[in-house]
Amino acid sequence: MARSIRSRALSYVLLLSAGGLWACGGRDLELVDGSNWKSFVYERGDPWGEALGSLVFKPEVCEGQNLKPQYELLDENDLVRFLEQRQIKVRVERPREDLAYVIVDDARTRQPARLRVAILGNADEAGRELAEAIAEHGNGSWGVHRSNLAVLGPVGDTAHDLAFAAEMKLVCWGVFTVVGRRDTIVIPGGYREL
Repeated sequence: MARSIRSRALSYVLLLSAGGLWACGGRDLELVDGSNWKSFVYERGDPWGEALGSLVFKPEVCEGQNLKPQYELLDENDLVRFLEQRQIKVRVERPREDLAYVIVDDARTRQPARLRVAILGNADEAGRELAEAIAEHGNGSWGVHRSNLAVLGPVGDTAHDLAFAAEMKLVCWGVFTVVGRRDTIVIPGGYREL
């Protein structure tokens, strides 16, 4: 049993650090000091063998955060308020009524992180939009959705994506979804909608 857990842990390290889950081409999200993704997640058994599908965010990641599902209609200002309450500097670009970009300027990243915020009619549309956008962008894609908002994160190394989303508490603000080998995967342990 211990050997099996060590083998799986080694395979995650190889997948996350040797390029198995890295984005093709350039990465838009890169942490300055690398990623400490293992401090934010733990492993549970996964009958389908999807490495990311066996990860769960640790309870302390969202300790003290309001994880109660939100169903009223939101816009980018709800995400901006959440980030600003954490003393994270942001600026907003609004090219269309149903689309905004929230640019996170944080010392943890090599360049500002651009979050694409799609404003949709309801939670089902937001979840579907996010899953489609993640699948379209491929390896290294991730995002969160809350109520009617679908927030697509910048493409990066999956280890950096996990660490960034956990450090910014985005996993506590919205349902965290990442691209896997076969499909998009929701990593539980943070915010979720029932």
